[in-house]
Amino acid sequence: MNSMLLVMALSAGQGPVSNPLNTPGYPAAAAGQPAMPPAVLPMTTSSQTPQAIPTPMANPMGSGTANGIGTSPNSTAATTTEGCNACEEKPAAEPPEPWALMRVLKGTTFGERMDECGFNIYGWTQGNYTTSTANGSNLPMTFNNRSDFWQMNQNFLRLEREIDMTKKQFQVGFRTDWILPGTDSQFTISRGLLDSQLTSGPNGGPVAYPIDLFQAYMDFYLPSLGGEGTTVRVGKFATHVGYELVEAVGTPFVSRAYNFQYNPFTHTGVWAITPVNDNWTASYGLSVGSDNFIGEANQLTFLGQLKWAPKEGKTSAALNVVVTNPEYNVSEMFPAYNVYNLLLTHQFTDKFTGVLDATFSHMDSVPGVGSANWYGFAGYGIYSMSDKVVLTLRQELFEDTQGVRTGFSGLYNETTLGLAYSPCRSLILRPSARFDYNFQSKPWNGNAGLFSAAMDVIVRW
Repeated sequence: MNSMLLVMALSAGQGPVSNPLNTPGYPAAAAGQPAMPPAVLPMTTSSQTPQAIPTPMANPMGSGTANGIGTSPNSTAATTTEGCNACEEKPAAEPPEPWALMRVLKGTTFGERMDECGFNIYGWTQGNYTTSTANGSNLPMTFNNRSDFWQMNQNFLRLEREIDMTKKQFQVGFRTDWILPGTDSQFTISRGLLDSQLTSGPNGGPVAYPIDLFQAYMDFYLPSLGGEGTTVRVGKFATHVGYELVEAVGTPFVSRAYNFQYNPFTHTGVWAITPVNDNWTASYGLSVGSDNFIGEANQLTFLGQLKWAPKEGKTSAALNVVVTNPEYNVSEMFPAYNVYNLLLTHQFTDKFTGVLDATFSHMDSVPGVGSANWYGFAGYGIYSMSDKVVLTLRQELFEDTQGVRTGFSGLYNETTLGLAYSPCRSLILRPSARFDYNFQSKPWNGNAGLFSAAMDVIVRW
């Protein structure tokens, strides 16, 4: 039993929920108390996105900012809507009014140099209050993992220079994303990069508000490689797998799906994006693992995506893979696992969009378990009620067959309903309600079910 819990605590990806054996690099729990898993995650959006709230066709094709050019991972530089990773590529819109931080810098020497170089700097602050039927901890639900407690999820700072793919010439871009600080960092920190914060807090657990360098990469646009050119990304970048994102402004809820939480967040390596034609894009790369920076736990890992997104169509799809030698690394106490993901999106009407996110993951040589697998299906219904209000429903089934990811085996069912209301461009208010149920185990203080209600606030600057 202890071996299984150890693996659960170390099943790298988007953060284990407890660490009974105080494994280095992961949070420990006080005696008799659940550990506080790495915290809440923010979402990325393009600086060229005029909307302040997620829209129906937001970004339904990925989770992070891995394969987009200056945008979200599964989108491209041409994406014009903001939110969860979109398959659909659209013509670039005119840049909107700069956010508050750029407006403050305007007219200063520093601001003028930023403009000359094509640099952009902006960010947001997100906090939430969640009440639930649990006592103290909502785990394995995240990122609002604390009950009846105000969490400052993320102070997210982005500095970037985006590539303009309409210019058929060699270009260099970059992006750095920081959580400065926020409870979300407890979930997003990679092995080998600032991870001492996860064991330097009370009782050997994480500090309350860690800092995370979520992304740091360079983009090189090679216009003569491939029919539409190829962008090569080098550094630490968000994964291409799945629908939801870390960045708060691009994800539908403060709570995350199990399908998102217990699969990869980031990769460190090389990633190339090649538009094959108007309908197909191939992306591919190599990394040192999932949620691992450069260090002793390095393991060669293939990253791949094949995306179909007709410019005139209402349906798009992406097949995503993360493939390595899927064996738990006992000497480094770090997991390596394979991930296979299918992402489908369809725009039923001008106001309503549906998304299906299906993922299967597996790992071998788990101490005390052997082979383990976890898989899930998350469906999203996104309805744009007006320019200021978006209603989203998420229905998910997630099977943690051996309990190595969440700490409790069985089939999870979760239903979340929420609104995103933006009374002005720089403010997003998101009330939501969620019900979770495990058909086999009792994860929440001896109960199989959990009801929670959350209110999160995002201020963009």
